[in-house]
Amino acid sequence: MTEEHPLTLAMRRCALQAMYQMDAAQSVDEALIGTLSEEDGGARAADVERGMLLASEAWESRHDADREVASLAREWPPHRQPVVDRNLLRLGWHELRRTSAPARKVVSDAVELAKEFGTAESGAFVNAVLDKVMNAQGAAPAAEAG
Repeated sequence: MTEEHPLTLAMRRCALQAMYQMDAAQSVDEALIGTLSEEDGGARAADVERGMLLASEAWESRHDADREVASLAREWPPHRQPVVDRNLLRLGWHELRRTSAPARKVVSDAVELAKEFGTAESGAFVNAVLDKVMNAQGAAPAAEAG
């Protein structure tokens, strides 16, 4: 995904919703992803499109993300995490490792979405794990920008 037009919180929200459904169905079937029109309070078409692209890319790299997250959060490996947390970590990992998105913005948006959709502890958990990903040895040079 090119970063000519930075991802917004709305795009990441769409990506999370898509990833949640992909995880539940163990499928990338785009027909599973429902959207609302802007008039109904839903996301703009452009946000949905970019969010779906991000979700598809993150889903493809989920096994790599899960491996690193499992090594950083040994007491909470991905299979034990709530679905929202697991997919926010996958999205965040993908952006930190495979894109030039500003690391601090990636983490900030992931924490905000964790607070919106997750449990009472989700924000702190997602922040702690993505901070470890961001600061881990071998982080992509682009992830250092912020």
